[in-house]
Amino acid sequence: MKSPIQFIFVAMVVFLVCGPVHSQEIKPIPIKKFYKDRVTRNLQFLCKEAECLDNVIINDRGLYIYPTSQRVDKPEFILYWREMSHFNELLEEKSNEEVIEILKRKGQRYFHGIKSTHVDPAKYPVSDFGGLKVAIDPGHVASNMGEAILERRYMRVEGKHYNQKRDIEFFEANLAYTTGLRLKEMLEDEGADVMMTHEYGKSAMGINFYEWLETDYKKDIVDGYKNEWYNREKFNHLMSGDAPDFVMFYDVFRNKDFVARARAINKFQPHLTVVIHFNASEGGQRYGDKYLPPVSENYSMVFVPGSFLGFEVDGPDEIDQRFELLRLLVSYDLEESNVFASNVIRELDQQLKVDALPADNDFEFAEKYSIKSDLADGVYHRNFYLTRAVKGPIAYTEALYQDNYDEIPLLGKKDYTIEGIKTSSRVKDVAQVYFTAIEKWLNYNKEYTKKLDALYDDKYGDEEIYEAELKGMSEND
Repeated sequence: MKSPIQFIFVAMVVFLVCGPVHSQEIKPIPIKKFYKDRVTRNLQFLCKEAECLDNVIINDRGLYIYPTSQRVDKPEFILYWREMSHFNELLEEKSNEEVIEILKRKGQRYFHGIKSTHVDPAKYPVSDFGGLKVAIDPGHVASNMGEAILERRYMRVEGKHYNQKRDIEFFEANLAYTTGLRLKEMLEDEGADVMMTHEYGKSAMGINFYEWLETDYKKDIVDGYKNEWYNREKFNHLMSGDAPDFVMFYDVFRNKDFVARARAINKFQPHLTVVIHFNASEGGQRYGDKYLPPVSENYSMVFVPGSFLGFEVDGPDEIDQRFELLRLLVSYDLEESNVFASNVIRELDQQLKVDALPADNDFEFAEKYSIKSDLADGVYHRNFYLTRAVKGPIAYTEALYQDNYDEIPLLGKKDYTIEGIKTSSRVKDVAQVYFTAIEKWLNYNKEYTKKLDALYDDKYGDEEIYEAELKGMSEND
């Protein structure tokens, strides 16, 4: 009997867009309808502003991406509906630069050899730990309080809030990294293949900030200017040698680190990427000896790809972001990220008793830069570098408020050691959340596969019927 994988392709739109299958009948969907529905749906989560939408045209022939919102030039990228399965194959096999060059050479023509009868298998999610590849990216790079102060990602709280003389101190990089180590340990015990993007206290480039300052870092400043990380005035300031360490760290070193992290993840080609951060209340003001006051609120958030602003995709210099927009419109990555992130936010609520950020909030990031997910509160589409540049499903997690009154004493403990790193046992709770979210994702995929297998046997046990229906699909396209 023919493998059900081809049937899964045309059924995946129901899984990723409509949710679980119940009693409804799954019917094969013509290639044009499948991709036109996906692109149209994804676009509402990918463009935050009308200026971004103006770079995109969707019609009966295909998808057109323009270099400017005014559309005064020819389309930069053109994909016809029957070509999109092939485009997804190219994304898996080649680098972005190679695919961009292929699309430029193709122009308005069709890909050679692509036929309307072509139906590719789905990029179907893995359903067992034994076949799972997970990339873990612990946020930040500090290994001590001094480096954490440079990053401005640390907590120092006066002991008087807890009727004690000793102040409470901890830093996010330690929490994120040890959470990642614990999650890696748990996943590998189940047979998964796991990578960490960097070592403790190091960037993904293999060095810390102060080691980087001993290198020929001015080359990186020049590269940053070419990549439009800063303007000419900032470039001159950075090259002068007068820029303080904090500016050098945030404007150059950190950006180079982001690029290295994305490259490492994409080289690994994971099924899932988990970016680990810990949240904090918006607008907290330090006082005295760099203290932060505790807050009563405690929320979690998870970010997924999307929410491009107009200026990020408009103009001849923004070809890389326009290509990522194209990839996210056509591939499975946006839907799969959304499904996985929704699992994460639910487990943060159920296991840690930390609420998702309410939909009704006045946070600046939500209003100006994000689009709320339609699957769960607390999940937001946002155009961070990693959510944009990493291929495959990704959840950029922000678990709990580090400055929450009840969390502070828990996070400040040094009652757990993993791989020689002292940290808080609270990180084990957070790692368990991510592990459970992954486990439920795998179990859901497994159950869904069983349903598809049963539906295939009922409808397509006869290969002649199956081939005839596929032929009918192509003739109607």
